[in-house]
Amino acid sequence: MKKVILIISITLSLSFSVLANTNKKDKELCSGFGKWTKEGEFKIIRKKCITEKEYQSNLNSKNYLCNYYQKSIWKESEREYGKKQYKWSKGSLEKIKSLKDQGKSLCDKGKLKEGEAKLKEAIKIISHTMMN
Repeated sequence: MKKVILIISITLSLSFSVLANTNKKDKELCSGFGKWTKEGEFKIIRKKCITEKEYQSNLNSKNYLCNYYQKSIWKESEREYGKKQYKWSKGSLEKIKSLKDQGKSLCDKGKLKEGEAKLKEAIKIISHTMMN
């Protein structure tokens, strides 16, 4: 009987907490990164939450693609994980970095289409590189 009461109370409390979270005016969208520690505990390392309105505003901004492409290039070619995933040829990382810098510079000057074209060129080099 105690187990049944415990299960019912847990179910009700979870239902109310979900209901309370869904009644918020501005729903938050969260992304993050977590990992398991040696002690067997799951620890969130990085977490970022934004509202639905902020998210839609970012998606509809003029420089969205410039920012998105730059982050994508960084993930695939500049951070250590990305460097280990591909069989880079001589000079390809330098070419990608150069194109990314040129694209960023153009985007910062307001020449979004030209900047996006440079960034896409860098992404093409990445996507045509064989993986390990």
